[in-house]
Amino acid sequence: MKVRSYRSVRIGALAAVCSSALIAGTALAQFAPAQGTPVPPAASVAVPSGNPTPLEQATDAAPVASDADIVVTARLRKEGLLDVPVAVSVLSAAEINKYNATDLTKIGELTPTVIVSNYRTIGGGSIAIRGISSPPTQVGYEQPVSVAIDGIQSSSGRVATLGFFDIQQVEVLKGPQALFFGKNSPAGVISITTAGPTDRFEVGGRVGYEFVADEVSGEAHVSGPITETLGGRVAIKHRDAKGWLYNNAQVAPNPFFPAALPASTGTLPGAPGRRVGDDETMGRVTLEYNPTSAFSASAKLFGLIAHDQGGGSFSQNIGPCTGDRPRSFGVADPFGDCRADNQTSFSNIVPAIANRIPALDGDNRSRGLNKAYTASLVLKYDTDDFNLSSLTGRIYNRYRSVSGLTHTVDNALTTYEDTSYASFSQEFRLLTKLDGPVNFLVGAYYGDTRDELYNDTNFRADISYNPFNDRIETYEKDAYLTGRTYSVFGQATWLIVPKLELAAGARYTSEKKKTRNQNLYGINSALGRFNTAATVFASSTDQTPGILAGTFKDDNISPEATLSYHPVANSTLYIAYKTGFKSGGFGITSPIQTNTTLADIDFDSETVKGFEAGAKGELFDRRLRLTASAFAYNFSNLQVTQYDASTIRFQISNAGQVRQRGGELEANFDATRMLRLHAAVAYVHNRFRDYTGQCYGYTIPAAVALTAAAPSGCSFVTNATGTRTLTAAGTPILQQVLDGRAPARSPDLTGNAGFELTIPASNDFEVGVTGDTFYNSAYFASDSFAPASKQNDFWRFNASARIGPTDGRWQMSLIGRNLTNKYYLLFAGDRTGGTSIPLTQGEQRGVVARGREVLLQASFKY
Repeated sequence: MKVRSYRSVRIGALAAVCSSALIAGTALAQFAPAQGTPVPPAASVAVPSGNPTPLEQATDAAPVASDADIVVTARLRKEGLLDVPVAVSVLSAAEINKYNATDLTKIGELTPTVIVSNYRTIGGGSIAIRGISSPPTQVGYEQPVSVAIDGIQSSSGRVATLGFFDIQQVEVLKGPQALFFGKNSPAGVISITTAGPTDRFEVGGRVGYEFVADEVSGEAHVSGPITETLGGRVAIKHRDAKGWLYNNAQVAPNPFFPAALPASTGTLPGAPGRRVGDDETMGRVTLEYNPTSAFSASAKLFGLIAHDQGGGSFSQNIGPCTGDRPRSFGVADPFGDCRADNQTSFSNIVPAIANRIPALDGDNRSRGLNKAYTASLVLKYDTDDFNLSSLTGRIYNRYRSVSGLTHTVDNALTTYEDTSYASFSQEFRLLTKLDGPVNFLVGAYYGDTRDELYNDTNFRADISYNPFNDRIETYEKDAYLTGRTYSVFGQATWLIVPKLELAAGARYTSEKKKTRNQNLYGINSALGRFNTAATVFASSTDQTPGILAGTFKDDNISPEATLSYHPVANSTLYIAYKTGFKSGGFGITSPIQTNTTLADIDFDSETVKGFEAGAKGELFDRRLRLTASAFAYNFSNLQVTQYDASTIRFQISNAGQVRQRGGELEANFDATRMLRLHAAVAYVHNRFRDYTGQCYGYTIPAAVALTAAAPSGCSFVTNATGTRTLTAAGTPILQQVLDGRAPARSPDLTGNAGFELTIPASNDFEVGVTGDTFYNSAYFASDSFAPASKQNDFWRFNASARIGPTDGRWQMSLIGRNLTNKYYLLFAGDRTGGTSIPLTQGEQRGVVARGREVLLQASFKY
C-alpha cells in the first residue's frame, strides 16, 4: 500500500503541473484584459537603443511592479519573462538582498531543483538543476550547469567558491541550453548580471551583523556619469565570519607517526581555532561608454581574495560510526562525532610534516587562500537592421590549501594543494531585425581553458616516512589539463502569423583536451605503487618514464526547435525539442600509480535530448501570473565519479543513461496592493538505466572473501562460473546495479511558498514583512549511494522584516534564514580512513548546509 500511495502522489503531482499548463493556456484568452495589438513574438523585440521599448524602460524604473515587466536575456535578446519560450526563474536584486543571498549556494536555495555545494577543495563545487550534476571531487570535470557572469560563461565548479554582491538580476534557465551560452549546458544555466552605472550620481551601501556565525559584512558602491558618454560604478565588499561550525579538536598524541622521529615533533597541535571561520574581500569596477545611440561598450573587472582554514575544513564526518566516535584507520577520534551538525574535529598540521613541505615555510596552520578575478568586455553595435555584439572574457581562480582530509583530529591524510583554473573566451553574435517574417541569429565562440594541479600528500606518516631522504611524503604530483573549444551556432525565427513563431537552430562544437600527469616523488616502501619515476605507461601519448599523458577529441551538433504562440499580450504557449552536450576529457585529481592507465582517468562526453512544453500568462487583471512546464529528456553517458578509499583514488566512469520526466509550476498573486503571494513546485523523476557502479566503502577481509554477505544495495562481481572475482590481495570486488535509482542530489519533489507584506506607516514610510517555506524530498548526497549519505526530506523557513522610507534612501532589516536550524547534506562521499572496520559500512564525509542565520542589516542609497 505504501508503494502504491507514493506512486499515486508522484503521478498526481505531475498531472497537476501538466494540467495547470493547459488550464493557464486556455484561460489566457478568456480572462486576460484586452491590450490592443498583441505583443509581437520575441524575435522582433530587440530595437535600436535610441528608441527603447516599454520593456527596456522597465529596467530603469524603480521597483518592478509585475513579473511581466521583468526583462530576461535567455535568448540573447531582451524579452519579457512571460514572453520568452524558455523555462526560467528570475531573482531580482530586491529578492536577493531580502534574504542575503551572497553566494551560489544561497542563490540556489531560493529556486526549486537547484542544489549548489561549495566543496572548496579539488573541483570547487557541484551545481545541480533538475537533479543533474557532476561531483566536485575531480579537477577536469565541467559542471552540466554553467554560470554566466555578465555574459561570460564558465562551467568550472570553482565558480561555486566565489562570493557575489551588487547584483542586478539572476536568471535560472532550466533544461538544455545548447544555443545561447558559449559552451553547451545540458542541465541549465545560472546567468548573473551585476549592477551597472546609474544615470545619476549615486552612493549606497549596507552593513550587517549575523549573530550565529559572529559574521560582520559591509559593502558600498559609487555610481554615476563621468562624462556625457561615459558612466562608471565602483563597488567593494568585505565579510569576516568567526564561523557557524565549531572545531572540537584538542592537543593529543599522534597515533600515526614514525618511531624514528622525536615524538614531540609529531604531536597533534589541536584546532586552528574554536570556530571554522573565513573571510573575503572583493571589488568590482565597471565602465560603460555610449558615444552614440548605436554603439556601446561595457567593461567589468572583478577581484576577490579570501582566507579559510583549508580545503577540508568545511566538510565533516556524518557516520555511520562503530561506537559513538569516528575512526581513522581504526583509531577513534575522541573529539569527533558522526552526524551532520555544526560540530567537527580537525587539527593543525603536525609540525614535523609542515617542516618538510617546502611551500609552507614551516607554518603548520591549517589554512586556505583563494584568489580570483573575472574580466569582461562587451561591445554592441545596434542599427535598425541588425545587432552586432562581441563578448570577451577572462576568468582566473587559484586556491592554495593545506589541511587534513580524514576529517578527524589525526589528519592522517595531509595535503598541500595548489590548484588553478584559467579561461579565455571570445564570442561574436549577429542578430538581424528585418521587416519581413524571418530573422536570424548567427555566432561563433572560441574558448581556451587550463587547469593546473600540484599537491604534496602525506598518507599516514608512520608508513610514508623515508629515513634515507628524511621525507614524510606519499607522493608529490604535478598535472595540468588544457582545453580548446571552437563553436558556431545559428538560429532562424519565422513569424508564421502575428501570434505564432517558429525558431530553429543548432550549435556545432569541436573540443580538444590534453593532459599531462607526473609524480615528482613517490614513496618506495609499503606504498611503492606511487613511485612511478621509472614507469612507462603503455597507454600514454608521451612515452617518457613517469609521464602519463593523453589527448581527447570530440565534436557535436546540438539542434533545437521551438514553436511558440502568444494568444494575448504577456502570454506564451510553447513546445520545444532541445538537445545538449558536455565534453568528455580527463580527471587529474587522483595520484597516478604504477598500474594506472589512461582509461582510469578519461571519460566520455555527455549528451541530452528531449522535449519540453510550457505555458505562461496572467489572469484576473494581471494579478495572477503563472508559468508552467512539462519535460521529458534522456541523458546519455552522465559523467560520474566515486572515491575508492582503499586505493586513495577516484573511479571515473559514465552512466549509461538517465531518464528524466517532470514538470514545474510557479505562481505569483497580488492578493492586495500590500500583499503578494508566491509559490513554486517541481516534480522531477530522474532514474538511471544501464548503469552498474562501484559500491560504497566496505571492507571484506580476505579470510572471509568467499563467505561474507554483501552490504545493503551491493553485490559481488563474479566470473563466468558465478564465483566471486577477487583482487590481487584476495578481497572480493563489490558493485551496485543502479538501474531505477535517482542520481545523487536529485530529489523527486521540491517546492516553496511565501508572502511579502508591505504596510504603509505614513505617506513616505513603510514596513515590510516576508516569510518563505521550502521543501525538499529525500535524496542521496553521495555518488556512491552510501546509506549514511541519504538526506531525508526536510523543510526550511526564512523570514525577514524591514522598515524605511518608500524611496529606499535607507532601510533597517532583520533577516532570518533556515530558522528551523536544519543541517542537511549538500554533498557526501567515502572518507579516507573510514573503511578500517571490517564488515561495516564505511564512514562518510559531507558538506553540510549552514544552519540558522539571523542577520541585522542597515542599508542606504543617495
